[in-house]
Amino acid sequence: MSFMTGIGRALNVLSYINGGSGSSHRTFTLSCDGEKFTLPVTPWEYSISSGQMNKVVSITQVGEALIFGNPKLRTLKFSCFFPSLHHEYPFVVGDEKEPAGCISLLTKWKESKKPVRVVISDSPVNMAMAIMRLDYHEKEGTRDIYYSLELTEYKDLTIKDSNENKKVEETTGLKERPTDKPQATEAKIKNGSDILDTAKKAYGQYNKWRKIAQSNNMKDLLINNSGRIAKKLKIPKL
Repeated sequence: MSFMTGIGRALNVLSYINGGSGSSHRTFTLSCDGEKFTLPVTPWEYSISSGQMNKVVSITQVGEALIFGNPKLRTLKFSCFFPSLHHEYPFVVGDEKEPAGCISLLTKWKESKKPVRVVISDSPVNMAMAIMRLDYHEKEGTRDIYYSLELTEYKDLTIKDSNENKKVEETTGLKERPTDKPQATEAKIKNGSDILDTAKKAYGQYNKWRKIAQSNNMKDLLINNSGRIAKKLKIPKL
């Protein structure tokens, strides 16, 4: 066994020690579409990235301002190895499966277009995710396969039809029509103003600018007026 091989085994033993022993060891469990897989060897580290879609904008007569946005999807990264069944490593704590079978299973889940539930015991990680990247390689002639996984949080965008809870009319057998949305009003915008100024004037708050942008199919914050022409914007009711 080479010197580097010895170091690799020492790190893997350290992984087992850090994860605990007996029934208290840490486990990484992945499941998808009714199948469940506990990683044979607990990765010695993992990293979570969590961002926020805040935006700095320029407001007329105010200067720069921060607009709070929604959270970005969280990402998870970790690396480890799948041990060959030819070895009897003492730090194997998960499913005993040949490395090729482990890679085949993860590849199938990656390409299934279905979320993978990732649970790391004794940690905050319990998320539905998608496998974004799977890299693997073999080294040292041990038949072990070393891998790295990158996953991104999955959010279910299924929204119930707002018409599901409507009563059915006895005479027609049809569901009642949804109530009409409140009509939007219009406002004239002076030359040089922007959508944030409009939101402040209409609602008393800058952070309501998205409602105006959506109602007017606007992509940019600024309103470019030419000459003395004043632009009319629809101002939706809250």
